[in-house]
Amino acid sequence: MNTASTTGSLPADAGQPGPLGSMKVAETRAEVKVNVSGRNLARNTALNLIGRVLPLLIALAVMPYVVHHLGPDRFGLLSLAWVLLSYFLLFDLGIGPATTKFVAELLGRGEVEKLPEMVWTALATQTLLGIVAGLLLALSAPVLVERLLKMPASLHAEARLVFLILAFALPVDFASGSMRGVLAGSQRFDLLNALTIPSSALNYLLPAVAIAFGLGLPTIVALLVLAKIISLGLLLVLCARLYPSLREHVRLDPRLIRPLLGFGGWVSVSGLISPILDYFDRFLIGAVMSVAAVGFYTPPYTIAIRLTVLPGSLGTTLFPAFSTFFGRGETERIKQLLVRSLKFLILSVGPCVLALAFFARPLLTLWLGPRFAAEGTLPLQILAAGIFFNSLAYVPYNLLYGVGRPDLNAKFHLAELPVHVPLLWYLVSRFGLPGAAGAWAFRVGLDLLLLLAGACWVTRISPRVLMGSDLRRSLGTLAVLTCALGALCASSSAFATRAIVALLLGAGFLVATWHYVLDSEERWQIRLWLKAAR
Repeated sequence: MNTASTTGSLPADAGQPGPLGSMKVAETRAEVKVNVSGRNLARNTALNLIGRVLPLLIALAVMPYVVHHLGPDRFGLLSLAWVLLSYFLLFDLGIGPATTKFVAELLGRGEVEKLPEMVWTALATQTLLGIVAGLLLALSAPVLVERLLKMPASLHAEARLVFLILAFALPVDFASGSMRGVLAGSQRFDLLNALTIPSSALNYLLPAVAIAFGLGLPTIVALLVLAKIISLGLLLVLCARLYPSLREHVRLDPRLIRPLLGFGGWVSVSGLISPILDYFDRFLIGAVMSVAAVGFYTPPYTIAIRLTVLPGSLGTTLFPAFSTFFGRGETERIKQLLVRSLKFLILSVGPCVLALAFFARPLLTLWLGPRFAAEGTLPLQILAAGIFFNSLAYVPYNLLYGVGRPDLNAKFHLAELPVHVPLLWYLVSRFGLPGAAGAWAFRVGLDLLLLLAGACWVTRISPRVLMGSDLRRSLGTLAVLTCALGALCASSSAFATRAIVALLLGAGFLVATWHYVLDSEERWQIRLWLKAAR
């Protein structure tokens, strides 16, 4: 398959070993064998899911203690510190994902001897960009504290110190992105999550421990930066143990900077546009309706977006897998993985979305009370439909990354922006919160169609072939469940009766999926997983 643009291609002779490295070629080719079997992809998806959920649970447990003891002003400052780190990470120009892509591609071709130049060049470039971003943050700290942010004057000196400490974290965070890319590109999500889960948990645990010892906010932030430095050191050790050639050949190749920035630049464009597409509805609701309306809209959106944790975990796994298959030229494996991943998400996320829509009102009532339920039920049900489209979009989105076409993802986002903003304004003005939810659902539905069209184009797969029996049966079974739950919602039965019937319908969906949708290989694989889980 020769469909990649220059944004996702390496120079033909880039990374070729020099005289000292040439003697090691046979040895380094045997250093690692990337496992991209279906079983390993499922295992990696589960690991990534745990890596996302476990720190979130720790945050939920620890956050009340931290908020109570820091107080609103200092906790707000700590929250801003986290937000600023996320914002300034945009200055990495997408080199972290580019590292994942090119490492997976090199491993797919068995060119392990070219890894040192790729890894060290990416690391050096990332670190330099991190130093630039750190200097920008340090220089802008006085303006942020004294002019842009509203905080008590007594906190100004403390806030300036916090932002200066954060400036030291940026080169570390940038460099860590490259090293995480090496492990992700190698499909070593076991090692990656073994490190990132404790590291993410420390973001919430360290403030709690520091508060218990009576330490102030600058010390808390300094401890968080120290934890990041230790994490980077461990990442370097893991990568060097996985690929001994990284220790033996520390060398840079300036020719690799252009493809890294070419790929990563388009990733950064998507990173800049996506927050506008995802969060502009809150600003528009506040401008057209009221700030209180934003408060009614945010909880349904927060609940709905949590359902993307599974497709997000799968997407993290698929990106290097698609890159590896692309490096090997295995077009059929790419097509097969595309279809099977879409099928998996239809059968797993689809019932969750239907359950969320079916139980939207009692869920909101139990969580926030009847007033929030009255305002948020319909928006949550509409958002749930959008989440289904958004979940499926993770597959073609990561496929386009994997085959070296991040430009298509960015161009699709740029094309959606002038459609989404006026439509959002019109629907919010006419229909309020349901209109905002509808605009978002329409936008992610359009995004899914564009991404699928792009994926079909670069893989030379026709839409008719894509919508083969696997996806038709999956969507058909889900459609039957949707109609049955819709009829149940329209009935006048008591809620307890409807809940029991909904559970029975869910059980029927599982039986139909097992006998009608899954093929013999998939059923065999599930039996293996269940046996291993015992």
